[in-house]
Amino acid sequence: MAGLFLLWIGDASLWAKGDKEGSQDMILIPEGEFLMGSSEPEINWVARTFFSESLDWYADEIPEQKLYLNRFYIDRTEITVAEYRSFMEATGHSAPRFGDNAKFNQDAQPVVGVTWEDASAYCKWRGKRLPTEQEWEKAARGSDGKRYPWGGEPDPRRANVRGLEDGFRYTAPVGSFVQGQSPYGLLDMSGNVWEWTLDWYQPYPGNMFENELYGNKLKVIRGGSWNSNLDLARSALRGKAIPDRPQNSVGFRCAR
Repeated sequence: MAGLFLLWIGDASLWAKGDKEGSQDMILIPEGEFLMGSSEPEINWVARTFFSESLDWYADEIPEQKLYLNRFYIDRTEITVAEYRSFMEATGHSAPRFGDNAKFNQDAQPVVGVTWEDASAYCKWRGKRLPTEQEWEKAARGSDGKRYPWGGEPDPRRANVRGLEDGFRYTAPVGSFVQGQSPYGLLDMSGNVWEWTLDWYQPYPGNMFENELYGNKLKVIRGGSWNSNLDLARSALRGKAIPDRPQNSVGFRCAR
């Protein structure tokens, strides 16, 4: 994976600018295979490591599967309050919930309190879209199935998660944890805010676990947040949320 990191540093072709002035830098995720999901031994490791009461919490990650994706671009960081404000000013879109809360409304913080439709509308305005669940996971963990963007061991100093070891009580300015970047150079793919994806919460092919929440009711969110333990900030972890319910722990980034 060191080669991928060096390529990102030295080759400007892995970067792309958005279509509209002021749009974020994006990173090219190359085409190819990657590991998605978790094996049963991995789920057992999570349960032992974090003293989980039930394996059912992680059963939707099974089975581990090798998938192929075409190349795509994805924002290096989460969308900020300042960037979302530009969208509101240009389009007249309504303000997000918590927009008047000083804990969450500083310019460099990730915007929160946005519904799935809000996030989709912003990405469309930028000539982009929300990432699929598959795209998000590959961008977060690379091709070889890392547990976290930075590697295999949980480290509360590499991400803004629950607790004060990371230095933040609520959301941190985006990009604050360079030491927690993904193999492709993306930031905050673990912690800070959960991120909306395009997909409904459905079982993976081959998953036999019965879950009444599967279906076209909840959208998948990824990455964990400032209020998550590290077991929920793993790259394979699948969160889910009601699409029209804004939360102070959910934001987004765009893909193309």
